[in-house]
Amino acid sequence: MNKTMMPILLAGALLAMTQGARADDELITSTRTVVVDTRSADGTAARAWIQRHSPGFPPRVPAEQLEISRTVVFGPDSMQRAPGDSLPIPLPASGKPGEVISFSSQRTSGLESWTYKWRAGSKGGGSWSLIGYTFKYFDEQER
Repeated sequence: MNKTMMPILLAGALLAMTQGARADDELITSTRTVVVDTRSADGTAARAWIQRHSPGFPPRVPAEQLEISRTVVFGPDSMQRAPGDSLPIPLPASGKPGEVISFSSQRTSGLESWTYKWRAGSKGGGSWSLIGYTFKYFDEQER
């Protein structure tokens, strides 16, 4: 290797390390939350989504409203989006690593919530995994 190539290679290596470090700093997290009436088409679709992705934990509280929050992580390689581009509705069939969707409902008889995280598959694709579930029944006798 000649002496004039060495500074160019070093400069290229430093530039690559700087861009790699900056890439971590450029991650953007965006969370959007909506409240839907459980009797609406969106509410019915949300309850069906929950049942499909966690059949052992179906909705049990007869709530009138369901709060849906979706958190998306955008990195330097993804197309830059405004936070408003990631609405929870329609509910996602797939996601990106780090993406989270949460549902919660409350009524005088109790509260219930589910949290799912997108898990990438080893050969592409992936699935929504239930990472948190809460069910609390309020005892009317203690009120």
